[in-house]
Amino acid sequence: MSSFSEVDDDQLFADLLARRGRDEPIGAHAGELLSRWRRPAFFVIRRIQQSYRRGGPDDDEELFQEAACKLIERGLDQFRGYVASNDAEGGEEQRRPASGKTFFLRIVKHTAIDHYRRHREELAHASADGEEPEITQPEADQATLRARRANERDEAQELYWAAYARLKAEHPNEAIAWDAYHHQDMDDHDAVAAKLGITVTNSYKRISRAQAHLRLYLLELRDGPPAAAPAADAAVVAPARGAKNR
Repeated sequence: MSSFSEVDDDQLFADLLARRGRDEPIGAHAGELLSRWRRPAFFVIRRIQQSYRRGGPDDDEELFQEAACKLIERGLDQFRGYVASNDAEGGEEQRRPASGKTFFLRIVKHTAIDHYRRHREELAHASADGEEPEITQPEADQATLRARRANERDEAQELYWAAYARLKAEHPNEAIAWDAYHHQDMDDHDAVAAKLGITVTNSYKRISRAQAHLRLYLLELRDGPPAAAPAADAAVVAPARGAKNR
């Protein structure tokens, strides 16, 4: 939501908790935060799928929504703003700050673990009773393959956003133009130029330079600093328009 564009996750989560404490509506705040946390939540889910060799992309949304419900219905009331751990030397409990995002991703993780553990136990019980399993081995193999491919896509996305963060730090003008064209709902270079107050020619130039920088950054993240000039065919694939770097 545009009204939250300048508010970081921690402040927005703190505002949500305050509104909850005053019994005020929290839908807009929760919706914005869940939108920001969707991509890392899916990454956690796919890691669990890979570990259990179960599930696939079709499960992602269902598990995400289940975790979101747990956060709203119970999690917010249980959040204390810290994570407790034992001091290995003195045996005393230590507390360190925990963000709302970290708290939610832990809910996502345990929701996915419970789901696939429950499914595994159901399969084991069915096998012990002499019943046919709910899925065949080829179906399980296909689900594992889908989860692996989804995980590879997520890792590629992580590399992209790391490269984009470097672009913002080192070439902010190019990053702004790239963001407008690829991450926001800009139709063409005319729209980008109008938004940024530059000429269409400058829009082309900034986005072209941004692509060249990102290509180099991605190669360095993937393979390390190149010994020679980067290959000309290194691809830069931005997320679908509308996706935001949170």
